[in-house]
Amino acid sequence: MTLPEIDSLGALLAHQAEAGADQVAVRDGGGDFHYGELHEWSEEVAECLRDLGLARGARVALMLPNSAAYVAAFFGVAAAGGTIAPFNPRYREQEIDYYLEASGADVLVLSPDLTGMAGDVLGRMEKPPSLVVVTGDGRCDVRRRERGSSEAVQASGADAPLLHQYTSGSTGAPKRIVRTHGQLLWELGRLASTFELDPDDRFLGAAPFTHVNGLVRTMLTSMFVGGTLYPVPDFQRGRVLGLIGEERLTYFGGVPTMFALLAETRGHSDLGSLRVAFSSSAPLLPEHQRLFLEHYGVSIRQLYGSTETGTISVNRSERPEENPESVGLPLDGVRVEVLDEAGQPASDGSEGEVAIASPCAITAYDGNPEATATSFRDGLYLSGDLGRKDSDGQLTLTGRKKFMINRGGYKVNPLEVERAILSHPRVAAVVVLGAPSAHGDEVVRAVVVPNGDLDAEAVVEHCRPRIADFKIPAKVEFRDELPTSPTGKILRSQL
Repeated sequence: MTLPEIDSLGALLAHQAEAGADQVAVRDGGGDFHYGELHEWSEEVAECLRDLGLARGARVALMLPNSAAYVAAFFGVAAAGGTIAPFNPRYREQEIDYYLEASGADVLVLSPDLTGMAGDVLGRMEKPPSLVVVTGDGRCDVRRRERGSSEAVQASGADAPLLHQYTSGSTGAPKRIVRTHGQLLWELGRLASTFELDPDDRFLGAAPFTHVNGLVRTMLTSMFVGGTLYPVPDFQRGRVLGLIGEERLTYFGGVPTMFALLAETRGHSDLGSLRVAFSSSAPLLPEHQRLFLEHYGVSIRQLYGSTETGTISVNRSERPEENPESVGLPLDGVRVEVLDEAGQPASDGSEGEVAIASPCAITAYDGNPEATATSFRDGLYLSGDLGRKDSDGQLTLTGRKKFMINRGGYKVNPLEVERAILSHPRVAAVVVLGAPSAHGDEVVRAVVVPNGDLDAEAVVEHCRPRIADFKIPAKVEFRDELPTSPTGKILRSQL
């Protein structure tokens, strides 16, 4: 197929509407939305933002579930020249407040069901953002008009910023990542060619659009090739299996938990239409790959990527189940090195830190020179992941150097969970760690030192209104004290 020749994602829907206005772009609970209709809807969102005086590059927080409304809102912000900060719709008030302040968002765009909670947060802010509501039937309403936009950026076209995201390392300190239109378009082009995608492909949008797997590798890729997207706001295996079979979906990019749950589902479902199925964000256990293949006759490929770099590599072998733990070869144009303790390329088969150079990768954390100096060196991003390459260049990941918890593809910051638990009056100290789950990712584990009567249920219930459900501890243990070094550092290795 001929890929779009554009330098801004803000022009993508206009391009696809001209190429095929009657092609179904999104099919969800609200019905079918053709590219022509979706383009008009996104332009209405863009006009709402322009009416608010949105400056080029101004930050817009996007907080909607997987839906046609999310797609229209995303491209509306891009067309208006804004920078998008995806917010998980499962965030609670504490998290919304934190990320609005941290991102400096000028506008918050959300779905109608979230206006009450968001309104409470905005009411407490000294300088709240404007509030725009996008409904599922194609409307866009300005509910709150506040401060003017921040100073406009000078970059334009491919060099203009588009995605404003956060990730955290072993210190738990948030690091801001800004990716440009050009970086994302480069990645989308490589994904389209790697998987040989075209407008006949039908994409399952099960991974959250707030996460790079759902946002870039599914939603944006679908729109980029002119395919049809089927958003799923909540992963329910019966619904997902029925949708794949009934609609003959061809593309499923998910996380290990999804494939593990489907592999363990009883009964027969026809998934034979899937020609692209990959798992990313955490390792998919070989046992679950085997069960999925036996149950459905479909091989799941391991894909490796990060928020900083975009997609890095994917297992593209004809029979990926023969080397199930491999994340394969890098995409064309991406370079992967495995470095030893001295920072030199490790020999074939030796374990070391995985380092990446890619045209779609950032080269620095925004406003964080200390983290940049630690993670970027000599044109490479030092991932903190451990791995080894074989003589053919195939990469296999073997572990992580960092403390972040990988919960079904979501990165959970231990410090954030610790803060929530420490706000309980009967908690003296706490350490939060990851623990292996049966599905190959991790669950959140909290080790608590109480200063009064306290049980696990009380800790969990205390967390519910404060943090998203995927961050709530699945395991709560109690200790009389935490092991520490002579300098007072908590010895996590002993927990």
